[in-house]
Amino acid sequence: MPQRQSYQDKITISAVIFLALAFCLYYFLISPSFARVENIKAQIDQQNLQAENNYKQGQDLKKLTENIKVVEPRLGEIEQVFIKKDDPSSFITSLEGSMAKNNVSEISAPLFGAETQLGKYYTQIPLDIYVRGSAPGLIGFINDLEKQQKYINLNSLQMTVISSETAGKTMQKIISAQISANTYWGN
Repeated sequence: MPQRQSYQDKITISAVIFLALAFCLYYFLISPSFARVENIKAQIDQQNLQAENNYKQGQDLKKLTENIKVVEPRLGEIEQVFIKKDDPSSFITSLEGSMAKNNVSEISAPLFGAETQLGKYYTQIPLDIYVRGSAPGLIGFINDLEKQQKYINLNSLQMTVISSETAGKTMQKIISAQISANTYWGN
């Protein structure tokens, strides 16, 4: 029996040593390798995400470039919509021409308000115009103002009858009008 016990002891000791070696191998080699593999996998995922974002930005940039190429030929048309800050006289001249065409007279010169910078390329400037004339003349002047090739938004229109004149057999009312608008000037 003692020989049998020593044989069993040898098998048990061998099994314990094998398990201890397996545990050491797992703990010192396999487990850190798994951690490094997970770390590398996370880095690869992050690089894939970065590559996707770079690709999307490149596609957006390509689309933006194509859009700019479409708009660029029409840039001159867009610039004509804004009143030139260094040359407001053409706008004033067109207002005066419209007044003369519609038989409307100024009560006072157009009053420009304080400018508001609306971005890098243009400025909004309020405008008040005080005029008088017949109803058809004022309507014609307002239509001309709306049809101007310059960017102008009418905010309010206040009309008041100030007198009546007899021209031949017809009686014509003279109306004063206060027109408030926003004008847009290129920088």
